[in-house]
Amino acid sequence: MSLASLNGSSVARASVTVPGFGAWWADVDLVDGPELAKGAAAELVLADITLLGAVVGGGVTEGKGAYRIVGGRGGWGRTLKRKPYLDDAGVKVSRVLADLAKDAGETLGPLPTTRLGPHYARREEPAYLTLNHLAPRAWYVDFAGVTQLGTRPTVEYTGDAPRVGDDKRADLVELATETLAGLIPGAVVDERKPATDVEYVLEETRLTARLFARTRLNERLELMRSLIAGLFPALAFGGVWEYRVVSEAVGGKRYNLQAVRTASGMPDLQRVPVRPGMSGITAKVKPGALVLVVFADNDPSRPQLVAHDATDAPGWMPLELQLGEDPALGIARHGDKVQAGPYLGVITSASTRIKAGL
Repeated sequence: MSLASLNGSSVARASVTVPGFGAWWADVDLVDGPELAKGAAAELVLADITLLGAVVGGGVTEGKGAYRIVGGRGGWGRTLKRKPYLDDAGVKVSRVLADLAKDAGETLGPLPTTRLGPHYARREEPAYLTLNHLAPRAWYVDFAGVTQLGTRPTVEYTGDAPRVGDDKRADLVELATETLAGLIPGAVVDERKPATDVEYVLEETRLTARLFARTRLNERLELMRSLIAGLFPALAFGGVWEYRVVSEAVGGKRYNLQAVRTASGMPDLQRVPVRPGMSGITAKVKPGALVLVVFADNDPSRPQLVAHDATDAPGWMPLELQLGEDPALGIARHGDKVQAGPYLGVITSASTRIKAGL
């Protein structure tokens, strides 16, 4: 018996990422179909919780569906037009937020009563960036698909799920469980620090909850860490970081990205250039796709997208591929009509045919 379903269809495998702030995301593999359109409402039942979101990618291959889902209605990644506000008494934050949610097609919880200055200029940018400006790291999409303002509360986990993994160096604890209630960001397990990010992983009949936290060291070690950070400010930018595609900035060449885990401490990034693995090819990828980012020469001003999603993920197959600067030089599927002409080279593989002007 399946522990999960998507719009009533049985789920074979699922992975849900619930960050400390921002929207939750899910990758879901179905036992069979059906076909779900991009933007369709999605009800994911996982053990004892129900998550309401929207389909942002995926489809049916060989009779089996695989989809990527985002919490809410998928509107926070939408680029909205600029909009000015004026109120001599101070522009109400609630007014700006209400307009933002309406334009993005999202639903907000209780709104604040605070005011800004007499002027506020909403920029033309993805809606989540404006939300970040108004509520820095203090908003999240709950399982009902409603965007809540503020930080998640700290709650003691009182369940008795077996601990199957405990890595204090990575601030990670894993629980094998049949119930997920209470296992959310802010949960405290075994007197550890409150979880900053939570992942639910379902593989057939095994359900695991993984809780990440950023542990504060003792005072002496914190001082040492501050000293090292001051001497080597670029040290944090020397690794490889996992990010999620929020929206396209320049077709196949630059993307707006969001750090997958709050616990990483990495910032969201805008207009990150792509360094493709093969020279001359650009790809338009699906929102929600996971990518790897490095910072060239450990320079925080030089982020580079260097790798795309895993081959078994819904975000792996791009929306479009282009060879060179000419949009006509694309990649055609087997069966597509290709108009031959002078100096046209064709490279054939198991799934694609590349047209290249030689």
